[in-house]
Amino acid sequence: MSTENANTLPPSLTVGDALPSHSQNPDAKHLYISLADMISEHIFYHPGYENAEVQLTEMEQSSIDAIIGAQPLAEHFVSTMVEKITEAIHAQHQVVRVSLSDSDSYMFRSLLGGKFEPEEVNPALGLRGVSRFATEAYSPVFALECQVVKSLRAAGVEVEVVVPYVRTLSDAAKIIDLLAEQGLSRGQNGLKVAYCVDVPSSALLADKLLPYFDGVVLDIENLAQTTLGIDRYNSTLEYLFDAENDAVLMLVKSTIKAADESGKAALVMSSGLRGYPKLLDLLTDHTNVDVVVTA
Repeated sequence: MSTENANTLPPSLTVGDALPSHSQNPDAKHLYISLADMISEHIFYHPGYENAEVQLTEMEQSSIDAIIGAQPLAEHFVSTMVEKITEAIHAQHQVVRVSLSDSDSYMFRSLLGGKFEPEEVNPALGLRGVSRFATEAYSPVFALECQVVKSLRAAGVEVEVVVPYVRTLSDAAKIIDLLAEQGLSRGQNGLKVAYCVDVPSSALLADKLLPYFDGVVLDIENLAQTTLGIDRYNSTLEYLFDAENDAVLMLVKSTIKAADESGKAALVMSSGLRGYPKLLDLLTDHTNVDVVVTA
């Protein structure tokens, strides 16, 4: 995010940087990292294709060989992620949040070696976030994502984990256990874990979900899509997509209120934040909210 663009937002908002990104705000106090976007931009292959024993095409194999070289897949994945993330962290970043991958099966299938992913009828509402991490097929990739976090923390970066698509209370309990199994126990060595509001249930249950976590992140575009039941990538429905619909704003407001009452941090992220005046007005009324403009 450029300094010029950052200045178009209300000065009272605490605006952070996002990764992947091609520019940064020198005044940003926090950094938000999407592992899903990092995989698409820097990894290119499905990190679970070896475990699935998928048959690669000749083109896929040669492409992956060119990317990985002589490194084992796990080593390449973790080292590449850690290197790119470390390069983006600067002294002014007081908080560094890493979101575990929130991609759906459609996005994973588009990666090299990703054809073993199931062809879901409605992938946007399918295996994502906790429901994906909990599957036997994806558990090796979940372990790699956790290793990225552990490597960063071992290098002295106080990374906070963000868990996408926490839809229910059982999801909350499950992911805390899964993270602990990977050596990322919430609270151990100061580790903080937040959850992401991608669906209405995550907002409506905020007061019950927050005891499991140290904060909450609101993905405005995902929340609007699931609240309105509109595929935001469907051009024929574009005119119906409204991130400032009253229903969406009500869910945002109630979630921020729950975070405020619990004394926990809230982050609002959106690719179109500068074009949402109603949402910006809502956010300027709260002092416990960080914001980040994503790509």
